[in-house]
Amino acid sequence: MSDIILSVKDLQVNYGGIEAVKGISFDVPRGEIVTLIGANGAGKSTFLRILCGELSPTRGEVSIPSTERLSILKQNHFEYEQYTVLDTIIMGNKRLYDIMKEKDAIYAKEDFSDEDGIKASELEAEFAELDGWEAETEVLQLLNGLGVDKEFHYTQMKNLNGRDKVKVLLAKALFGKPSIISEVARLTAIIIWEYVPYSVSERKRASNIEETRPIPIVINFAAV
Repeated sequence: MSDIILSVKDLQVNYGGIEAVKGISFDVPRGEIVTLIGANGAGKSTFLRILCGELSPTRGEVSIPSTERLSILKQNHFEYEQYTVLDTIIMGNKRLYDIMKEKDAIYAKEDFSDEDGIKASELEAEFAELDGWEAETEVLQLLNGLGVDKEFHYTQMKNLNGRDKVKVLLAKALFGKPSIISEVARLTAIIIWEYVPYSVSERKRASNIEETRPIPIVINFAAV
């Protein structure tokens, strides 16, 4: 039996008397790349909002195993202006980012208590389980692979040009090896490509690299 990583069962969404989404059912096994295309008003954005947990369906369900993680490539290039590039990308794994900030807040306390020590220990354990100690290395690999100059790796997002902001948001979606990537955008063309976080020359030798990133599912929505 296939390793199903995304399952949609009899999905329906009604707005008053209008059926925005009607009777959608499909399964996506691990490793598949899926593209959904439809005309304006076909329900693409509505389905995406359900997939991302922003909207509840009238009927049916979208199931993702608890062991998997959904990542979203957003189209708002100005949402993270006050954050550093590093922090923005790590936000791709929200739980890891929250742990980092909670740890920092505890260690910054002047009246560090025994309870704080216990909590910090618990956070450190979860941080390690989420590969937190390798997070910065992964971020730099992603930025280098996407061609973002090193001088911008630790700057604020507001200092980047539009093209580099898009690259950082793509790195955010790819960070932490998500199982599913959903692209939130209106496109006139669809380009699907396999991302390998290495330089061009290293990609040619990918078969010799011991540890490679699993291929995620990509769901593109196109307004055609």
